[in-house]
Amino acid sequence: MKLGPSAQTFGVIKLAAILLLVGLAILGYAYSMAPYRDEALFMERYMALVDGQSDEYWRLRDEMLTAKFQLQDYGGTLVAFSIGVLLGFRKGWRRIRSPMTRTTLFVLAFVAPFLTVGAYVFDLFQGFARGEFPHWADSMAIALMGVPALFLPLLAWSGAHLTFLRGTYQSEFLCRAFSRHANWWLLVVAFITAVLAAMFAVAGQYWYFIPGAVWFYFYISLAASRCSTHDTEPGSQPDVPMTHRLP
Repeated sequence: MKLGPSAQTFGVIKLAAILLLVGLAILGYAYSMAPYRDEALFMERYMALVDGQSDEYWRLRDEMLTAKFQLQDYGGTLVAFSIGVLLGFRKGWRRIRSPMTRTTLFVLAFVAPFLTVGAYVFDLFQGFARGEFPHWADSMAIALMGVPALFLPLLAWSGAHLTFLRGTYQSEFLCRAFSRHANWWLLVVAFITAVLAAMFAVAGQYWYFIPGAVWFYFYISLAASRCSTHDTEPGSQPDVPMTHRLP
């Protein structure tokens, strides 16, 4: 006997709630741990190194690290993923909509690059705080100088994709993006983005997974809007999403 949509949705939400609790528990345990198995010994061996022995430092660090940082990353990823599922699936995945207004979609086109650059900066500062760089290589000025060079092309990229909008805009169910009149460029880019976001999640890099999910939502929203606009054009035939077709 197959479960109805409401039962399936309840099952997904229940699983997401469990994952949220597990993620919070992992985070709580991770923050109670020390970063190194023997911090005094680590510092003693670290101070014995001289400038330029970066490879030796990283080998020492890998040898002495506990699972604290890994648990923090995977706990944070579980929390981010489960919150996203709880927010998006509370009415069922078929009921997830694109932004309600064109202005909101334009804001999303700015937010996605901003979050991506923010994740890059967060990654740098988190690595610095976790001791990923020895004291002779602790300057992040060069890496931070690349922030505008990263943000502006991403902003131009998202802005260019806004040209896929047609005429009037109206909020639409995202499942409409998967129809016979789908824009395949948007679907391919969305698929690649989903794969990258999944890879970041598997690696425990929630700070990159979150922007990836926002980019995916942006692309699918554009695709759904194009399909919706097609149905309102003179002489067009009503479209049927692929997910609604009979086998």
